[in-house]
Amino acid sequence: MSKAVVDKQKSLKILFVAPKGKKDSKTNQKPLFHMAIGVLVSLTPPHHDIEIADEHFDDTVNYDGDYDFVGITSRTIDATRAYEIADEFRKKGTRVILGGLHVSFNPEEAARHADCIVCGEAENLWQTVLDDVVAGNLKPSYDAKDFPPVKQIVPLDYKRIAEASKREKVDSTKSIPIYITRGCPYKCSFCVTPNFTGTLYRRQADDDLKAQIVAAKEAFFKSTDKKNAKPWFMLCDENLGISKSKLWNALDLLKECDIMFSVFLSMNFLEDDETIKKLVDAGCNMALVGFESIKQSTLEAYNKGHVNSADKIVEVIERCRKAGLNIQANFLVNPDLDSFEDMDELVKFIGRNNVFMPIIQIITPYPGTKMYHEYKESGLITDEDWEKYNALNLVVKSKHYDPVSFQHKFMQIYYQSYSWKNIVNRVRANPYPLINLLSSLAFRKHLRDQLATFEKNHALKPTSKKNIF
Repeated sequence: MSKAVVDKQKSLKILFVAPKGKKDSKTNQKPLFHMAIGVLVSLTPPHHDIEIADEHFDDTVNYDGDYDFVGITSRTIDATRAYEIADEFRKKGTRVILGGLHVSFNPEEAARHADCIVCGEAENLWQTVLDDVVAGNLKPSYDAKDFPPVKQIVPLDYKRIAEASKREKVDSTKSIPIYITRGCPYKCSFCVTPNFTGTLYRRQADDDLKAQIVAAKEAFFKSTDKKNAKPWFMLCDENLGISKSKLWNALDLLKECDIMFSVFLSMNFLEDDETIKKLVDAGCNMALVGFESIKQSTLEAYNKGHVNSADKIVEVIERCRKAGLNIQANFLVNPDLDSFEDMDELVKFIGRNNVFMPIIQIITPYPGTKMYHEYKESGLITDEDWEKYNALNLVVKSKHYDPVSFQHKFMQIYYQSYSWKNIVNRVRANPYPLINLLSSLAFRKHLRDQLATFEKNHALKPTSKKNIF
């Protein structure tokens, strides 16, 4: 047998790390593992030994482990922490490979903290990286653009992910991540998908998807005595419903799998009663929808005025609620478009309509998006401390308000949207009250802590923590 073949079978000891940025959310709505690491584990041949350390679950990173290399994936908010971990491993002589969204769009920055960086999707380049590690010929960088385009979705190996992560099994209040589709044909300026996953829309084969759901249930779901208890899957698709027919086909398949799931979805699909019924029948417990604003002029600025309005948002939320579907609303606050009075009105709107677990974000141009390049070229980005890129911090110029005052107001109204009164009313009004309550309490605590820290750092008068009404 040739030396090349023997080396091909050499077992590597690998640690994958999911870092957690210091300002990352503490919500319990997080999935059980980082999808990028799930893909890498599933791509890695079985004779290699894999461990996962996920700081979102308070895993300890073992800097003294005898690893052939450490792979670290990073979003923008986690980048600073990723670099800290990488630097510590390299001090001890352990090779580090950095990849993920942030690294892919900031390769020169990341390269200072790694022996190797990986840019773009890993599906068609990861085996080459492993072969080069075995051969002692690891290159400084690997870019998906230099490999064939990714045209298929790699099925996740849930059993191996569970073994490597050492996660305990969970009940139906914790979510198991899964992909049905990847890619999105649209090119929204605020979204990183077109420049990372790409515009080629790919869908899992039905049999592959069913097999993964069965395996995921066995690996992660804890059976209970509770009647009709089902595992909760978080669909991580960038855009599950690019057309009604494709969405319906996916929902028909999911209905056969006897699960609960949450999904990101465009508002236009929820104006159709038959689609809502199919979502509920398939097991959807919540849909996250980007409403962006209740202010018509702001919607028009986002090019959504022709399809959206405050009245239509109320209509969609109420229609879905009556059908048994929670709508988690996502709103954007923009210092160029929204006043303090607009933010107060948004909180009143959320309370009046018992909006399920609302998400409010300051507009943030993430690296890799068209918006980032536009803001960067126009000199509108004021801060590139990646720890602040959690959509709770103002990192762009504010023409009409003092930046500290604007961010303080934003954080106050976001916390007010999780007042005790709002939480109680929305738990009573919406389906799946337990998930609603647990997640709302986690949101409330995280927002309170963020607000208190901000006020302390800027010597501001503390906001009342009672936040009852």
